[in-house]
Amino acid sequence: MQSRSILGPLGFLALACGIALQAGTAAAEPVTVAVAEFDYFDPSGGVTDQGRIAAERLRVLAQQLRDGLDDSDRYRVVELKCEPAPCSAGRTDPAELIAKAQAAGARLLVFGGIQKMNAVIQYGNAEVVDLVADRLVFDRNIAFRNDSEEAWRYAAKSLVADLMKETLVR
Repeated sequence: MQSRSILGPLGFLALACGIALQAGTAAAEPVTVAVAEFDYFDPSGGVTDQGRIAAERLRVLAQQLRDGLDDSDRYRVVELKCEPAPCSAGRTDPAELIAKAQAAGARLLVFGGIQKMNAVIQYGNAEVVDLVADRLVFDRNIAFRNDSEEAWRYAAKSLVADLMKETLVR
């Protein structure tokens, strides 16, 4: 009686399953996401130049979030358009912000805000809403020391890393 090894057919089956899984993963469409501008609150009543600097840093933070998510295979960023601009949770009616994100084709909406606590500490929150499931899927505190471009870049990079760790769509 001739014995046949079961390893040959199992090896072929494992290879076929691996190829099928890779093909399925590669074919997955990225999730569409809209990133609203972040709001800023400075209760210290700083000088106007500080407000302009903070506005630019907020703009850069939101753009870094967009770029970081768009650079991944998991997400495709769509543009939010509001009149009057900018689109943010603090300046746009929430129903309108959601409608604008849906009109842009977004499945997820990222928004948040930063508050200056003092000359050294900034803190805030970032949230993500699944517009299809109609629920909050991400809620993270943001805190960073220093009011420098480097500190703001680090905050954006950390937030992108946190978002990439999560499964936002189930």
